[in-house]
Amino acid sequence: MRARFTVSAEAAARVFDRAHSTLVWLAVLVVVLPEPAVRGLAIAAMVAVALAASVVACLAKGGPPHRPAPQSGD
Repeated sequence: MRARFTVSAEAAARVFDRAHSTLVWLAVLVVVLPEPAVRGLAIAAMVAVALAASVVACLAKGGPPHRPAPQSGD
């Protein structure tokens, strides 16, 4: 049986941070640039970045379980 390719939780977090900043800059380009062809290219790049982040999310190892937030009165 073949091993599944995985990404560490830390690497996935870095990818998401960078993808978020990339999507913000591409959104700024879509709003600021008047040329429709350039807007279309920026939107296509946004789709590509979002798909890449989704693939990383599917390949990311599960991190440690999150501790529940303390309830008021505990």
